[in-house]
Amino acid sequence: MAPDTPSTERTAAARPQLGIGTIVRHLQFGVGRIVGYDSDQYVIVFRGGDTRRVAFGYDALDVDQRRGDPETDRLKQAVRDVLGDHGWIDVDLELGPRWAGGTLRLVPGKADVQPKDIPIEAFFKKIVAIRDRLRVLEQKVNAHPTLAAEEKLELQGYITRCYGSLTTFNVLFSAEGSRIQGAGERD
Repeated sequence: MAPDTPSTERTAAARPQLGIGTIVRHLQFGVGRIVGYDSDQYVIVFRGGDTRRVAFGYDALDVDQRRGDPETDRLKQAVRDVLGDHGWIDVDLELGPRWAGGTLRLVPGKADVQPKDIPIEAFFKKIVAIRDRLRVLEQKVNAHPTLAAEEKLELQGYITRCYGSLTTFNVLFSAEGSRIQGAGERD
């Protein structure tokens, strides 16, 4: 075997075997969720928000619930990294690290109704999508050829109040510049 050629054991150990979203149990840190990959390690968020990196080959990592496909997840992450490096995606639109792998729990007021758990990542994507659609709506209103100035101003007021209602969710954003701005914070 040539010295530059890695052994099959080392190659297998350097590749993730578990997909993003997989729930794992670590002997020391407890239950956590895989939220990403970092060179030859899983990035895992454990209960309490503690983020740790664990080597792909770590044997004492038990799988509680398998999710995702490691190869697809690695490809997605690589494409995202390349696009972010070249300015094709807004890398500032990242979920704050303390929320990664978390769950939003909706608890009903009635005891006989089951609570609903929503992954924070999915909720965050919806908030960002609403913000982006409001921006498009704002541009369309401002560029509309037949709306009178008073009508544009009235519609702009509604849009601004919608932005203000969404500022509650700014706690989820990792970068301040990506946060939603209400009426008092806008130009």
